[in-house]
Amino acid sequence: MSAALPLNEPLFWLLASVGVVLSGISKSGLAGGAGVIAVPLLSLVLPLPLATALLLPLLIAMDAQTLRYYWRQISWAEARWLLPAAALGVALGTALLGSLSATHLQLMLGVLCVLFALWQNLLPYLTRWRRAALLWGTLSGVSSTLLHAGGPPLNAYLLGRNLVKAHWLATAAVVFALMNWLKVPAYLTLGSWSADVLLCALALLPLAWLGVWLGKRLQGQINEQQFIRLCRGLLLLSGLLLLGKAWLAA
Repeated sequence: MSAALPLNEPLFWLLASVGVVLSGISKSGLAGGAGVIAVPLLSLVLPLPLATALLLPLLIAMDAQTLRYYWRQISWAEARWLLPAAALGVALGTALLGSLSATHLQLMLGVLCVLFALWQNLLPYLTRWRRAALLWGTLSGVSSTLLHAGGPPLNAYLLGRNLVKAHWLATAAVVFALMNWLKVPAYLTLGSWSADVLLCALALLPLAWLGVWLGKRLQGQINEQQFIRLCRGLLLLSGLLLLGKAWLAA
């Protein structure tokens, strides 16, 4: 990867720190709903491929800690369909790496996020038909591979499933963990991880763990209805951020 990390710029460390902490909070407290914010933040000071390469090791560390918190609450009835669909999505996303415009993907995903966040009556029709998990899990895998933005499609699906909060968080955690590990071979093949990138990720690791811990504390302070409203709001925010990023890149 030709671009170098701007390690001497305070703005880089500020945006990276905020993005990593928000991602950690999102992982364990909001089912990944705010995780999409990290890539747009880092993309303000880094090329998109470098931003996603830096975040992936941190996301894997966050997944491990989140699963430690929620393993017993996983809804395997949902996960058994979402996991293979997510794996298919990662495979499709890997095949598209370098050939599909990130701008177009951001635009499409942003429109879907805003639509689902604002049109509450739409979700039951698109998430409760037989095997809907296959569609949303695949879409989550594709967008996760290309943009680390698997949260909005997955949450759009889970939002319509009326899961208990702990089951929602746990099921999202196991799906994200699978997707992020499956992305590793593609990043290795592309030579995405230089020594500087890995050392920078290591330096940010305590903030990743802090974010996950804060997210666990946060989710214990909100009830089911507040959780749903927060996730819907984050879905809308994610969509607007993706649309803004696509517009700026156009």
